[in-house]
Amino acid sequence: MKYDFAIIGSGIIGLTLAFKLKKKLKSANIIIFEKEPNSTSHGSGRNSGVLHSGIYYEPGSLRANLCVKGAIELKEYIKSEKLWINECGKLLVPNSNTSYSHLNKLYERAKQNNVKIYKLKKEEIERKEPNINCKYNYGLHVPFTSVANPYEVSQSLIKNIKKKGIDIIYNCKILKISDTNLIAKDKNFQANYIFNCAGLFADVVAENSDLKFKYSFLPFKGKYWKIKNKNFKLKHLVYPIPDTRYPFLGLHSSHNQNGDFYIGPSSTPVFGRDAYTDFFGDNIKESLNLLYNFSKKIALNENKLRTLAIKEILLITKFGFYSQVKKMFKNININDLELSKQKVGIRSQIFDPQSKNLVNDFVIINQNQTTHVLNAISPAWSASFAFADHLIDQIHL
Repeated sequence: MKYDFAIIGSGIIGLTLAFKLKKKLKSANIIIFEKEPNSTSHGSGRNSGVLHSGIYYEPGSLRANLCVKGAIELKEYIKSEKLWINECGKLLVPNSNTSYSHLNKLYERAKQNNVKIYKLKKEEIERKEPNINCKYNYGLHVPFTSVANPYEVSQSLIKNIKKKGIDIIYNCKILKISDTNLIAKDKNFQANYIFNCAGLFADVVAENSDLKFKYSFLPFKGKYWKIKNKNFKLKHLVYPIPDTRYPFLGLHSSHNQNGDFYIGPSSTPVFGRDAYTDFFGDNIKESLNLLYNFSKKIALNENKLRTLAIKEILLITKFGFYSQVKKMFKNININDLELSKQKVGIRSQIFDPQSKNLVNDFVIINQNQTTHVLNAISPAWSASFAFADHLIDQIHL
């Protein structure tokens, strides 16, 4: 049987893509292949569930355009499906002189991206959130930002696409693509058009499919610490003002529908695509290659990775992590922090060896009858519905 469309990966991009394709082409025969036994083993089930507004991203970039549009549509979908959402808004507070120096740039960038944002005085911030340690005169407030349950969203999409006749074949790892053929270990499949949305493994599928690209894969692990003190509460998400040159947002608060509060994530280099519990993954050859690549880039301080690595090493210990936490939060003691074993994610980050920089935007490459999504970094979850539209628009259906 030859499908009209095949999608590799049932993460949030794969699911929303199937949802949108079926909406546009009701008679299309669509199949999704997933190497895991479920759709939430990796980023789509492990992210913090934040619906980002789009303030951080370079105006005109894919991340900016798709996040602003996509987050609005994602919020509408969540509400229409009566899923949990907390429209708490976000407060951004400087945590250093460097951070404070980026405040006006971030404010103007939000305006350029058509996101509502407000400057607040220190006193206003502390009235809104007594547990914030605001040492500078101003911070920012973004009312749109919300929190949802990413697992719940994925399960809702799975239910809805299955109702429309779309199948997901689990435990089926697509090794490579050859023209319109999808090659798995024990079986081949065919489709008129193929989308490679394999997340952490998208570059492997692309490389095995003879796609020539200049990027290398550099995964970063994010860990969170849970706040055990049940008396500690926040009404908003609380983030630092980040250095917009990097794709990382810094240590920030996170919460869920159970009322649990977390702070994180770290952005530690890790030597495996699925090394959620260790520094090394199951593929020894790849782990050694990643170790070499990271070591080389850190030694040469490419994209200031040495600076980042030194900063992140300090966050490995509880004391080091706490020393950063207290720059932004009050009324947390070191004994209130407990490393979460469940709230761990790996970022599918790619590196450009020509510019010697971490790639700070989504990367989409077309190859014959295939589209490869190679850098679905944050805010891919927030942007997912618009991301799906963009992928469909690119192939001119």
